Amino acid sequence: MTRLRAEGLTLGYDDRTIVDHLDVAVLDGKVTAIVGANACGKSTLLRGLARLLAPRDGTVLLDGRSLADLRNIDVAKVLGLLPQTPVAPDGITVADLVSRGRYPHQGWFRRWTADDHDAVARALDSTGTADLIDRPIRELSGGQRQRVWVAMALAQDTDLLLLDEPTTYLDINHQVELLRLLRKLNAESGKTIVIVMHDLNLACRYCDHLIAMSGGAIVAEGAPVDVVTGELVEQVFGLNCLVVPDPIAGTPMVVPA
Repeated sequence: MTRLRAEGLTLGYDDRTIVDHLDVAVLDGKVTAIVGANACGKSTLLRGLARLLAPRDGTVLLDGRSLADLRNIDVAKVLGLLPQTPVAPDGITVADLVSRGRYPHQGWFRRWTADDHDAVARALDSTGTADLIDRPIRELSGGQRQRVWVAMALAQDTDLLLLDEPTTYLDINHQVELLRLLRKLNAESGKTIVIVMHDLNLACRYCDHLIAMSGGAIVAEGAPVDVVTGELVEQVFGLNCLVVPDPIAGTPMVVPA
């Protein structure tokens, strides 16, 4: 058993089925990347695992219980989510937005505590956004805004963290910084992290486990060194390539032919 898993999961929009009777288990205490071409079902699967999209069939289980049977606040205490295109309320500042990550830990009579303050401060510091706290979200660049959303997700301080393309809008330096941060969080706290990614080379370097999708189905999963081959990349992405060892990390590196 794993804490988060799906059994016979079918997901879709309107009259289209995107994911059809999929079984998947998120490995506890690992960093998992979901990879695949555009429109292959990566984000749809993540939305289903996070209860943003109700299953047409099958079920998602969190700690052995169906997500559908759990209260929102109970799920939010365990499972954090950064969706692909989050929307901030008009006029909200960075400090206010990141502080909202502490909502699941609040109660009717519980005041803001030192633990809440420390969690927000750590999240701002680790994402390099502490100097932005008084800025309205609407005034930030795309990269700054993305790092602030990541900070809010980190401030939630959950055991499981799901991120849908968190490196979008980030330059290469900030992409690497963010992935190193997630890797560090996993190593220090055992946090289970699932990331939808497009950059296969970064996924291979920073993730323990890959789930490769095509046409709404899982076509391969396992450690990057075990599953990333030229044949897989051509099957999933339609790219003729060589797969060679990364000269620094030793992980698989895709070189277009």
